[in-house]
Amino acid sequence: MDKYILGLDPSTKSTGYSVFNNSELIAHGTITAGSTNVYNRIDKMIEEIEKVIKQYNINDCVLEEVIPEDVRFNNNVFKPLMYLQGFICHLLNKYNIKPTFFVASEWRKKCGIKTGRGIKRESLKPQDKMFVKQIYGLEVNDDEADSICINYAYTHDALPIIQPEVSKTADGFEFG
Repeated sequence: MDKYILGLDPSTKSTGYSVFNNSELIAHGTITAGSTNVYNRIDKMIEEIEKVIKQYNINDCVLEEVIPEDVRFNNNVFKPLMYLQGFICHLLNKYNIKPTFFVASEWRKKCGIKTGRGIKRESLKPQDKMFVKQIYGLEVNDDEADSICINYAYTHDALPIIQPEVSKTADGFEFG
């Protein structure tokens, strides 16, 4: 039986999304909003997410949980993300879709990406993109990569953790 799962990496400026049919990636993209008004950006995100829900007949959704530590306790970032998350949950409820939340460290662990003390967020984004390239052969932006990883972690929960290859950034930083 087909089960269409929407994976979201929500942001008020650039939300990554992915759609899986059971455990197969079938679509991905980025929704952007450029308004200086945060509520206008949230409106745009909700409108576009709803289009994806309708287009793919989504019946499940997994998204990254917003926690204060991930935004360095910056309320100017945290509050709009919480507002967006609330609107997304309201939208999902309209379609009788129950959201599932993953904190970033949880979905990254399921993808074999190490997090924790001393590992900076900036070094994690390239690893997320590398994971998507290794598994799906796709070159995607950070937001799409995160949404694909979130969805992968959810849909491949029973599978063994994938260990990414060790790579180096241009400045010699090793990760993987």
